[in-house]
Amino acid sequence: MSKYKNIKLILKKQIDKGVIALWTFDDIRKEFTQIYKNYNSELTIYTPKQLLDKISQMDEIEHSNEKI
Repeated sequence: MSKYKNIKLILKKQIDKGVIALWTFDDIRKEFTQIYKNYNSELTIYTPKQLLDKISQMDEIEHSNEKI
C-alpha cells in the first residue's frame, strides 16, 4: 500500500471537483504543501494532476527499489 494514500485521495477529489489549487513538494523532507501562505519559492509548484503523477512515479521507484 502506498504511504501517500491520503494525499492521493485529496488530489483525486480536487481533480474530480475541478478545484483550482497549487501544491509544492519538498523532495528532501518529503512534504506536500498546498500553496496559500506557506509558499517557498525554492520549491516546484504542481497542479493536483501533476502532483498525483509525481507521487505515482515515486511509488513506482520505491516499489522497484524494494525488489532489489
